[in-house]
Amino acid sequence: MRNLFASPIRASAFWSKEIYEILRQPGLIMTLALGPFLILLLFGVGFNNAPRPFRTLFVAPESDVLSQQIEAYATTLGDQLVYAGLVTDEAAAKAQLRQGRVDLVIVVPADAEATIRSSQQAVFTIYHNEIDPLQASYVDYFGRIYISEVNRRLVQQIMSRGQAEATTVQDEVAAAHLAAIATHSALQAGDAAAAQQNQAELDTHVSALELAVGASMGLLRGVEDTLGASAQGESSDDLLAQLQAVRHGTNGLSQIAADGDYAAEAEQAAVLETQLGELQTNLAEFASIAPEIVVSPFRSQAESVASLVPDVTSFFAPGVLALLLQHVAVSFGALSLVRERNSGTIELFRVAPITPGEVLAGKYLSYMLFGGLLAAALTLLLRFVLGVPMAGSWLAFGLVLALLLFASLGIGFVISLLSRSDSQAVQLSMLVLLASVFFSGIFTALYLLIPAVRTIAWMLPVTYGIQLLQTVMLRGAAPDWRLLAGLLLIGLVLLGVAWVLTKRLMARR
Repeated sequence: MRNLFASPIRASAFWSKEIYEILRQPGLIMTLALGPFLILLLFGVGFNNAPRPFRTLFVAPESDVLSQQIEAYATTLGDQLVYAGLVTDEAAAKAQLRQGRVDLVIVVPADAEATIRSSQQAVFTIYHNEIDPLQASYVDYFGRIYISEVNRRLVQQIMSRGQAEATTVQDEVAAAHLAAIATHSALQAGDAAAAQQNQAELDTHVSALELAVGASMGLLRGVEDTLGASAQGESSDDLLAQLQAVRHGTNGLSQIAADGDYAAEAEQAAVLETQLGELQTNLAEFASIAPEIVVSPFRSQAESVASLVPDVTSFFAPGVLALLLQHVAVSFGALSLVRERNSGTIELFRVAPITPGEVLAGKYLSYMLFGGLLAAALTLLLRFVLGVPMAGSWLAFGLVLALLLFASLGIGFVISLLSRSDSQAVQLSMLVLLASVFFSGIFTALYLLIPAVRTIAWMLPVTYGIQLLQTVMLRGAAPDWRLLAGLLLIGLVLLGVAWVLTKRLMARR
């Protein structure tokens, strides 16, 4: 029973000793507490998520028709493209690009019409001076978006002209309708000569209408073949069937006798009059489709089903918090036992009635306590100064932080037991920090890493911490038990390794 109470008392001695060592360095405490928050604050204030505007200089012949519309096309991307002018000298434009006066040089294809007529795509060549692969990829993406807008505007112009020419259809069907009305009236009045004259005009207008509608119906057929015909409106086949009925009715009136009973012809003319009225209404509906809708019939609209959509600062806050807490725990742990060895305290441990487990327990408890206080201070600053949301459970949040500190301290103690000096311990701690920055997923999504490298990421406690904190803080969901188990497993394995190394260190020689 005596030994049962003695062990916690001996472990608590290390607890108070380490806490005292920390409190003796107020500058270190201020650096660790305020430093990380100031870094996050500066990042949140200084980060700009707006698309980068490109100062763009165009190169094209002055006489080229396409070059005359370049400035108008330059407005297609809004603020992303800043029009810097149009020149004819490509070498001079590239010189301005190398000097940093412009961000992009776009060479307009020469004689684009001839290239397109030969069934080839005309190429807009985009020159940049970027050495950052991510920025170079963004330039390529920017170029595709710009060319898509140019293509859209070009097709829209073609459609507009096509619909302007389609007014011929409207004129012809209106004239045919009037001719049918006049033919009907003449037949009712028994005026054969007037009926024959009006029927001839009707035949002429129907023939012209057949040609115009036949040329215009291809577009509507293409839309129907892709999307299906509307259940509410007339399809292209319906319009063509109406036109065939009109032609059949017109041919039926081609032989009007000079005298006789015109009741049958008048009835046929009345039917033809009604058919032309319906055809006029349906064709007007078809011609009323806006060109920009025909060219771009679809658009996307992204909506999130998440409980909240955080801003950039809030999104990165959990990751930065996890990274800072891991680094603090690793740094404290790495300097803890190596300091004991260099100061000769280990020799006292060897002759004192204390076990390696008690040494580690005291140090774990002291640094877990300090890490928890630091985490609480940072959390309050994030929550009430930067406005980072907390959508989930505070209990789950605390559990994640406790496991993160536990596993991170294990890394620090193992480093401390393997290092021969303070500088070596610091260097190894910095290697852990660098690995965490590059592989933890704080700035680069884990799926972008190849599987072999991704294994390194899952050996770092901060990787689990980022995933878990984002789930709790931003999604408001319960933490994934598999990630919690992985974090606990890392901590237990490192605790076992630290215990073996501490036992070997304290062994009496």
